[in-house]
Amino acid sequence: MIKKPGIGETIFAKLFNIVAGKDYLVSVQWDARYGSRFYTLNSNLKNSLLFGAGIFCLGILCLLGECGTWMYREVSLQYHSKENASLKTELNTVVEVQGSVESSLDSLSKLEEKIRALYGMNGHDKAFLAFGVGGRRPDISGQPYGNAVSEQILNSSIKNRQLQSKISYTSSSFKQIEEFVRYRHNLWEHTPFVLPAKGQITSGFGYRLHPVTGEKNVMHEGLDIANNRWTPIFATADGIVVSAGQSGTFGNLVVLDHGNGYSTKFGHLTKIMVEKGQLVKRYGLIGYMGDTGRVTGIHLHYEVHRDGAPQNPEKYILPSGILVD
Repeated sequence: MIKKPGIGETIFAKLFNIVAGKDYLVSVQWDARYGSRFYTLNSNLKNSLLFGAGIFCLGILCLLGECGTWMYREVSLQYHSKENASLKTELNTVVEVQGSVESSLDSLSKLEEKIRALYGMNGHDKAFLAFGVGGRRPDISGQPYGNAVSEQILNSSIKNRQLQSKISYTSSSFKQIEEFVRYRHNLWEHTPFVLPAKGQITSGFGYRLHPVTGEKNVMHEGLDIANNRWTPIFATADGIVVSAGQSGTFGNLVVLDHGNGYSTKFGHLTKIMVEKGQLVKRYGLIGYMGDTGRVTGIHLHYEVHRDGAPQNPEKYILPSGILVD
């Protein structure tokens, strides 16, 4: 039994015979009534038809390639357009956040300047606060964005560097202020700024006629504050008790060392409420007013010394309307 050739085999055989140079007859069936017509297909016509068919197929392939390229470009353009719109939205959000951060930093800078002025610290140079940044500009060439968006991205990147520098500097500056304020607060706590007791100042600092001996031009190295017996006497600054007990003409005497070169003395106490080596805070009770020692009446003798030299206590006592914590 002879096997009937398939379509693929038949086409291959036809092509092989044509290429081999054989002549073929072309049969054209117009109508059953008129019969068939036969034409001889010579080699030149055959080759021309094959060449034309090849050109036609090549054109079809090129057209299909161009269509595919166009479709790919359109799909890519649509994708990048959506991506670009999304990036624009995100970029606008970043710019808004940067503006908010910059506004907050400007407010902090103004507050910082007020604090520096309050504590007598040096201010910043305005030109320095411009925070110019160096380094290479970010390379945004070749990005699928428009020129306007690319420029906005570049500006946002530069602004981000400026904000980072400003945040770092502001943080460092506030740490410096914190250290300075802590130092100044420590000085404040250890400087005798308040009255040690309620009462009337009966004798000030300076030369005077001694009330007991009658001697003229005797240096009085403190203040005398008179009031009733058992009037509380308070420390005028933080310090350490370096002496607490009898001391000749001062009677019951308490001496406090406040550090920073300051010390204070409290004489003629009726009763001492602290002991040597004890830490006391400002407004801490150290004793009660009395008339021990060489006196003419009940009062407190109060002295302020700095680096061993007696100072006028009234120059250190703040007005009564100022609250001292």
